[in-house]
Order: sequence, then structure tokens, then C-alpha cells
Amino acid sequence: MKELHLLGKLVKLDNCPVVFSYQPDANWKDHFDVKLGTWYEENGYLIGREPGNFGGILFSKKSFDHDIIFSFTAKTVLPATRDVNGVFCAHWDEEIDYLGNAYVFGLNGWYEGKSGIERSPETGLRSLTGAYHYTPGKEVHITTGIIEGHSFLYVDGELVSELIDPHFISGGHVGFSPYSTMLAIKDIEVRRAVYEPFEQSYKPEFE
Repeated sequence: MKELHLLGKLVKLDNCPVVFSYQPDANWKDHFDVKLGTWYEENGYLIGREPGNFGGILFSKKSFDHDIIFSFTAKTVLPATRDVNGVFCAHWDEEIDYLGNAYVFGLNGWYEGKSGIERSPETGLRSLTGAYHYTPGKEVHITTGIIEGHSFLYVDGELVSELIDPHFISGGHVGFSPYSTMLAIKDIEVRRAVYEPFEQSYKPEFE
């Protein structure tokens, strides 16, 4: 995938500098903090396990103070089938010892196999669809992120969801959040988001 076509924005990935790139290895704790769940590296994947009815959470140690494009390859580890989830613009709430302000994105989640993006803590701001169906155990490449409050979710080059937050979260960590599931993750990359305005209009179809 070379370009992201969003509502009013065109992102050419070659113009977006890479600010973090990582293939999981034995030194993964140099780059990530375990917040919840069980995490380890195995055969070039980060493995995250959380059997409970909440999210296991892994945060990047690095915090990004700019708009980002966050991509990685992931799959559920069978027999786990649920919630291929992650976070960006994420902050930890020390008072409750859980995820604070963040955007959560996912596939096969929200208890009904839906995919999309929502804002945390619970605000009612979310964009969900039942049209995309993730096949458990299949590797997919996810590209997500945020540009001036405009977040997006692509899977294998196909746009699944867009969400525009007028009072958006600025900056924060990226990470992963297996919710009552088990995930395997690799090919982790963060880019600084650069975009061009993308003028959109209709041409008459009839007179």
C-alpha cells in the first residue's frame, strides 16, 4: 500500500518518515512496557494473552507527540478468535491502573464480531461496522493512526473505518490490547503522518 485515501486527505506513505520500526526479538522489553496481560516473544512474534473479560495492554515506551501512521501484522492464535485490538494516542491512568485517554481500534470485537475505532474512556464516540469479517488465525496487515483528529483503520489495504473527533487526543503511546483473546504481532512501524488536502467532488452523472 502506497497511499491512504481519506475523507479530504491524501497520504503518500513514502512522504511519511519512519520514526519507529521493530521486528520482535529477545530484547522486546527495551521497546515496550507490559501494562496488563501476559506477554512474551516467540519465533519473531510478540505474543499477548489475556483470557479475562478485559484488555491485556502493551504500550510502546516511546511516546509520539505528532500525528502518526501505525502499522503492523497480526493474527489471533487459535483457538482464540476475538479482538485483534490496539491503541494509539494512548495514556495510562495511574489512579485506576488501566487505560486512560486513548483510541482503541480492533477487528472481531465489541462482543458481536464488529470492527472499528472508539475513544477511551467510554464516551460513546465510536465508528463500528459489521461489514468487515476477520478470519480467526489469519495474518492481516493493519494500518491505523490519526491526522488532526481524523483517525482511520485499514486492513490489507482496504479502508474499514474512519472517525473524526472534534476534540481529539494529542500525542501518546501506541500499543496492543488482546481483549479476552491471544494475539501474535510483528512488522511494527510508526511513521510521522504527512498529508495533502484531497479535493473531492462529484461530476454530473446525468443532465
